[in-house]
Amino acid sequence: MQNFKWFLVILVVILLGACTNDSEVDVEGEESSTSEKTGDVVVGFDQDLSTIDPHGTNDVIGIQVRRHLFQTLVARNPDMSHKAGLASEWSQVDETTWNFKLVEDVTFHNGSAFTAEDVKASLERVVDPSVGAPTQFLFEMIEEIGIVNDHELNIITRYPFAPLPDNLAHTAGSIMSKESIDADYEQALEQAGSDVNLDEYYELRDEGGDDFTALSDEISAFTSEHISANPDGTNYVKFKARAPGQNIELERFDDFAGDSLIDNLTFVIIPESGSMMAELESGGINITTPVDMAMFDRINNSANTELVESDSLRTNYLGFNTESEPFNDVKVRQAISSAIDREAIKSGIYDGKAEIPNSLVSKSAFGNSEALPELSQDMDLAKQALSESAYPEGFNATIWVNDSQDLVDTAVYIQEQLRELNINIEVEQYEMATFLERLGNGQHDMFLLSFTASTGDADYLLSSLTLGSNEGFGGNRAFYKNDEVDAGLEAARSATDDETRVTEYENLHSILMEELPYVPLVHPNMTLAYNTDQLEGVELDAAGYIRLENATFK
Repeated sequence: MQNFKWFLVILVVILLGACTNDSEVDVEGEESSTSEKTGDVVVGFDQDLSTIDPHGTNDVIGIQVRRHLFQTLVARNPDMSHKAGLASEWSQVDETTWNFKLVEDVTFHNGSAFTAEDVKASLERVVDPSVGAPTQFLFEMIEEIGIVNDHELNIITRYPFAPLPDNLAHTAGSIMSKESIDADYEQALEQAGSDVNLDEYYELRDEGGDDFTALSDEISAFTSEHISANPDGTNYVKFKARAPGQNIELERFDDFAGDSLIDNLTFVIIPESGSMMAELESGGINITTPVDMAMFDRINNSANTELVESDSLRTNYLGFNTESEPFNDVKVRQAISSAIDREAIKSGIYDGKAEIPNSLVSKSAFGNSEALPELSQDMDLAKQALSESAYPEGFNATIWVNDSQDLVDTAVYIQEQLRELNINIEVEQYEMATFLERLGNGQHDMFLLSFTASTGDADYLLSSLTLGSNEGFGGNRAFYKNDEVDAGLEAARSATDDETRVTEYENLHSILMEELPYVPLVHPNMTLAYNTDQLEGVELDAAGYIRLENATFK
């Protein structure tokens, strides 16, 4: 009997072997033919981000990093259309109520399960004055977040707000674990020396009033420290390490609810564009964005690099401190706008890869202007406007820029062009964190900056830059105040039909192009370059964000 059993075993092995061919054998040390290759991605930036906290700043570099760590309720495809994020579906129940069904079986990097409580905690934090998020205006219309169950909630707004799904797709709507948010507040309370515990803090926040305002002021300097050091999201990579000014290292999150081919994602800081290109060609980095325009020919002529372009939601602009002389004089602002040769900036700095604006909002965004003409240089009009100002003989002033080379070059162009008006400009350059801090404090004359309407809706850009309540660190660095603009923005965002919204935006564009707290310069094309020996399928969207969903390793 024993011999018969062994005979059966041997027969089964022989039969199984007969049904197998070499193509189905997974040899140890080699990948299965049906599996896709995984690997590491290194991205080169020309400057560092300020903070990893999604509510800390609204800079492009910060968003580029955060969107790989965190997820939002609503996500976007590379063509900027909506798709499911941490919400599997959503619907508008009535004019002010939105229902969201959440994805189940999602885990945070710290191992906790994702629920509606995390959504509520995240969206309440972004509008908490103790945090001071520059993007709080994106969610200030939310009146209540009602939890139905662990995986369903309702968001109730104070007034009808059509762009809510667009705003929820912004990285300011990143969902963090309630555990990490609680820990951040607890650390802030402790560092501030407060005897208020976490539950008491939340109670005071719900009540509002003077007691909460005083406590908020006490802890505001310490909020964000825990989250910046321990970011806790649900996306495909988790935080590993950061060396400020050098790199940020992210590693595979094994419990990610989706699919990813990326083992490690690293962002390195390389300020000099020639060094950046050398690293890209040698494979030291795989991707860089944005691309220095001077490097376009080198990329196109290289055998192993490819340039990717997309239409743009970005506006490069010149901003004024409208509270300070001489820029509180609208005629001065009009004179400067008319003196600027945008065609020269487009061809000389952006190699023609840009659009000349007719307003602050590009044609890629909903609510852009179709009626206004493109802005053009008119030196006669510039001289006339300056002669009608309080400074007909000209003046001296400074213009501030950060480390973005295209903006530095633009500042030099503007410096040259304004000399014809006897406006003598000194260019001052700052690293990003210092730049934003000083702008928020209103210490500037003029400045150059870009803004990407990444929600795809004009409300985001216009509200950030022009709402009186957003002055300073909220994004309105022109310290511009206009009750008519504030009312128009409220009317546009609360309208329930697109036609009404477009009409409101047309009126706003006309006002802003007359008063010019900001002078639109160009809408530069979004650009990215990557090493084709290592990757393929790297994409770029109109917001300028690197898209790796369809990227594969060679």
